[in-house]
Amino acid sequence: MRPLVTMRSRLPLALLASISAAALTIGACSQDARPSTSDSAVGDTAATDTPTPATARSDVAVPSAVDVGPTTTEAGTAETATSEIVTADITGTEARPRVLIDTDLGGGIPDDPESRGDPDDIQSLVRAVHYSDAIDIEGIVSTEAPGTARPELIREWIRRTDVDHLRSLGYTDLMTEAELLAAVKTGTRDRNGPGDGRSTEGSRHIIARAHAGTGTDPLWVLAWGSLGTVAQALYDDPSIAPKIRLYSIGDYNGRSNSAARDFVLGFLDDHPDLWWVDNGTLPVQSRSTFEGVWRGGNQKGQWNRTTFLERHIRGHGTTAGGEFSEKLGDAFPGAIGPPEAVGALKEGDSPSLLYLLSPRFGDVGDLDDPTRASWGGRFRRATPDFPNYYVDLNCPTPAQCQATINRHRVDFLDHWRDRWDRYDEPNG
Repeated sequence: MRPLVTMRSRLPLALLASISAAALTIGACSQDARPSTSDSAVGDTAATDTPTPATARSDVAVPSAVDVGPTTTEAGTAETATSEIVTADITGTEARPRVLIDTDLGGGIPDDPESRGDPDDIQSLVRAVHYSDAIDIEGIVSTEAPGTARPELIREWIRRTDVDHLRSLGYTDLMTEAELLAAVKTGTRDRNGPGDGRSTEGSRHIIARAHAGTGTDPLWVLAWGSLGTVAQALYDDPSIAPKIRLYSIGDYNGRSNSAARDFVLGFLDDHPDLWWVDNGTLPVQSRSTFEGVWRGGNQKGQWNRTTFLERHIRGHGTTAGGEFSEKLGDAFPGAIGPPEAVGALKEGDSPSLLYLLSPRFGDVGDLDDPTRASWGGRFRRATPDFPNYYVDLNCPTPAQCQATINRHRVDFLDHWRDRWDRYDEPNG
């Protein structure tokens, strides 16, 4: 039996230190906190609805502080970082990344088997389907924790999106409903780490699709829940490491299956080149860059998280030929928390998608370099020992990390609005 590698086995001590407030530096983070010309003042808005960071827990290992201030050579000096990043050459603008989505869609209302699922994941899944002309979705895996693995709900929301109707209107580059439904697989159904005899349809699918590509044509694994299925795939076949790029939405998701996350962190010991954006590294609420997709930024008028849903999503879509009683836009669920976001557009998992869409549609970002600004956030290398392991910037407050996403709020919502309008606007 292969021994389970844990995070605390041989990782450098720098990765095992708790975050110290005295070690945090503003650095380039403050540059991304500046709003773009289309944004309102980020600071005022973000400060009103961003919770105070949780105190670092001594029993949770987190990356230590890394200075990304004026001395950095990757993003320029603090004074020039933003302009240098935004005007950098854009790479891969016409690339169509190969994508596998690993989601815990399900359990939107705790312990309610009739719940229609986690609104965050549903909102992001619908976005992914709408952008299947820009990404090749090669898998949608249902994984336990913190939601419940319910692949039937994934299939339901794919059918509700009625992508074949959009194709009939001339948007023929979108994937077909049949292709999307065939991509749905079942992954890990518990909250344990990987091990012998624990392979699933989902973990085997990750391995198969990874081997279908190469290091220059990688499989992008977007983890919207726990890392249970991803960890099992790496455990069963470590040789896929150079062929995948992992972008995980962490925070509570990481804590929900800490054994799986510990395994993936420990995996870096023997596979230091594993490419991983760990958005929302532990401890919970310490940075939470991904929350910038709904917190802060320009929340005025149509760009407000509740107003946008009511004005640009409600009433759009179809009933999928009468299969459902409501149009997609009317069934589209609002968030169930926190209090200021109830009933709103939240899309907590969408930064992973926005990172891939940003170079093509936003003219900002570089798929090969998460240290550059993008719709999906901006990150830093956690340690030189692991050159492709990226974590949240060293921001004094979560609001400043979140500003690396919400400064682009108008741009990525404007594009999302146009996608919903497709139901009423035939192509050409």
